[in-house]
Amino acid sequence: MSSSILINEHSLSSGKQCRLYQIKLNLIPNYFLLSFPKDQGQPDALEVASMLELGNRFARKLAKEVLADSEAYTLLYSGYSARREKGWHIHIMLLENRWKKAWLYMILASKNFAQAIGLRKDDSPRR
Repeated sequence: MSSSILINEHSLSSGKQCRLYQIKLNLIPNYFLLSFPKDQGQPDALEVASMLELGNRFARKLAKEVLADSEAYTLLYSGYSARREKGWHIHIMLLENRWKKAWLYMILASKNFAQAIGLRKDDSPRR
């Protein structure tokens, strides 16, 4: 079971907003999501570039605050065809060592396998 807490809202140069959430998920600690709200439509190329740069800055800052190491993070972006949920977003996971990274990849592989065989909701387009 997961819940989210809004941490920050940021205005892009276009005037649109993006939001940084902390995701409380037992299986993946120190998990954050930078999202472009669905009600704003899809971001244009400049907004995507801006959010990727912003996601990297947030990740470095959070990793420094939480783990005392500004390089201890992983960013994940899934294009429309590969994501489960509608809406543009970047996953930020703070990972203090290789074991935590291996655990994350095992969880992601399990989740994607469950989606591929239809055991888990999936909004991505079918090919």
